[in-house]
Amino acid sequence: MSEAKASSKSSNAQHRHHGNFGRIPTAIIGVIVVFMIAVLVNFIAGSIGGRADLTENNLYTLSKGTKSILKRLDTPVEIRYYVNDSSDFMTPAELEYSRRVEDLLSEYQKAAGGTVTVKKLNPEPSTDAEDSAILDGLQRGMSRETGGEIFLGIAVTCVDETETLPFLPARPETLMEYDLSRAIARVHDGAGSIVRIMTTMQIGGGFSGNPMQGGAPTPPWFFVEDLRKDFTVEFLPATAEEIPADTETLIVLHPYDVGEETQYAIDQYLLKGGKVIVAVDPSFFYSRAMGAGGNPMQGGPAGPAPNSNLAKLFSAWGVEYDDTKVVADLRYGTEIIRQGYFVPTFLTLNHDAMPSDDPIVSSVTNAQFLMPGGFTITAPEGVTKTDLVTTSDQTQLVGAFEADPTQEDSIKSLRDNFQPSGTTYSIISRLSGTFTTAFPDGNPAAATEEKASEDEEKKDDAAAEEKKADEPKKDDSLKSSEKEGIVLLISDVDFLYDAVCVRINQIPGMNIRIPEPLNGNLSLVQNAIDQLSGDTDLINVRSRGSARRPFTKLSEWLSEAESKFRDELSGFEAQAKDAEKRINDILSQTPGDVQEALLTPEVQSEIENLRIQQVEMNKKVRELNKEMKRDFDLAQLLIKLITTGLMPLLVIIVGIWLAIARRMKTAAR
Repeated sequence: MSEAKASSKSSNAQHRHHGNFGRIPTAIIGVIVVFMIAVLVNFIAGSIGGRADLTENNLYTLSKGTKSILKRLDTPVEIRYYVNDSSDFMTPAELEYSRRVEDLLSEYQKAAGGTVTVKKLNPEPSTDAEDSAILDGLQRGMSRETGGEIFLGIAVTCVDETETLPFLPARPETLMEYDLSRAIARVHDGAGSIVRIMTTMQIGGGFSGNPMQGGAPTPPWFFVEDLRKDFTVEFLPATAEEIPADTETLIVLHPYDVGEETQYAIDQYLLKGGKVIVAVDPSFFYSRAMGAGGNPMQGGPAGPAPNSNLAKLFSAWGVEYDDTKVVADLRYGTEIIRQGYFVPTFLTLNHDAMPSDDPIVSSVTNAQFLMPGGFTITAPEGVTKTDLVTTSDQTQLVGAFEADPTQEDSIKSLRDNFQPSGTTYSIISRLSGTFTTAFPDGNPAAATEEKASEDEEKKDDAAAEEKKADEPKKDDSLKSSEKEGIVLLISDVDFLYDAVCVRINQIPGMNIRIPEPLNGNLSLVQNAIDQLSGDTDLINVRSRGSARRPFTKLSEWLSEAESKFRDELSGFEAQAKDAEKRINDILSQTPGDVQEALLTPEVQSEIENLRIQQVEMNKKVRELNKEMKRDFDLAQLLIKLITTGLMPLLVIIVGIWLAIARRMKTAAR
């Protein structure tokens, strides 16, 4: 009996031993199989070019606007893709970029349902493909790593119209779909309508100084350069007394020198159903950089006046606007990293400041305004007002000098003495509907001529006077809208200046400027012009502006931290400056008095105490600044931990829970 039991125990032990031994290679085999499956899946996915778009705004999925443009094509469109896609010409990163372009073109071809064909060409030296690329207007670019010349561009043709994207890396990748859809729409639909810009500033390119004295040509502003790709852009002088009837959209930019005769012309254009974009500014910061390189002594004109207005028209449109006051906003102010301080007059406005359902701003991530004005609008009867970009209610109207972001002391004083008004101002608003004229008495130029004529008539006899009085006055001006008109009001001009909206890069060896969007400013104004005079489908294609994702919550915490310490910090700084001033007052006496004063123990003691006080106050200021930085760094660390560590932590917790549950289930058996 005991021998049988012993034999049974021995057999069980051997079975457990072999069972445990057998499970070890099984686990290893399982790991190897999982690894091989992962490698195989990655290989297959890489081969077929499949992808999943997990971005917040579906940045890598064909937009509705693109699909709409492709659906309306009734004439075949050919896309020729020129690329030197071999390792002899390109680096691995550039080859990967070219492959993404090819994937995008493939999606266009699929979505078009047969109306779009894609032809890929390799323009190697001394080949027909190279000749074709040159005829299509492509440009050789330079590989950023190898330094060799490469072709990487697209030509789009429909019948006898061709649009070229000469070198794709010269534009941000986020704009690739927009550029391609715009080219397709342009060759299919023909040239765009006419957009006229009324301004005295040199924004279309040309000579800012005196070319006879060696003045260098200035490039056009980027927003003008982009407009020229879609529209026929022409310029009107600020003295124009008539707006041509074929003007699809009129842009009035910084009208600091526009007289009543020109305002009357704008008024009549609007009443005929015109569409007007007006950008004014109480303090155009970059006006100082305009003119002859910013130096009128070099033979060119001085820069434009810093402030602008259309007072007569604004009054008729129900717009209140002070052209001497800048809006400061504690919530939407911007931290300027280079200077290291917060500027409440440099506004960065995000989705919270814009309506989510308006196509002009719905795709814009953020917009920046430098020292903008503020509109308060009471729309007249028959006119609908839509605010597109607004401030918070933590605002204050301030003078231009107080608002200057380069004046650190003024900005600090503004922050320290800030008095929120509780008023929300409009930065961009749209007025639409039927307008009433701002000139009920007719053309002011005609009135001037009539007065001169009356003065001449006084020299004639009474009979002539009586005859003239019987003649009816001729006034053919419109008093109200014939058709519905649209006005888009913008209270900042810097908003469109290159330095505010783009970062400029140069391709080595090429005269190509690469604009990298700093914000959504260009997208916003281009969306507006597309809606007013162009292809509304392109609004839904346009890039969301900048790929930058600002830490809005972090900015709020920083603002709160600064508010918490502001009063205490200001007190310490004031005491330190007061101590320094008193020391300087003592030491600024005449030399003889100084010598006598320094020999006085009381004065020496006072100076010593003041210096100790000054050092202590400066030390407290440094400690407070360190405490503020600690709060900021802690908030930044917390956000990073949440965004990067939360998901792995959840996976670990779920894994531990499953392991415990499985062990408990096994133990129960």
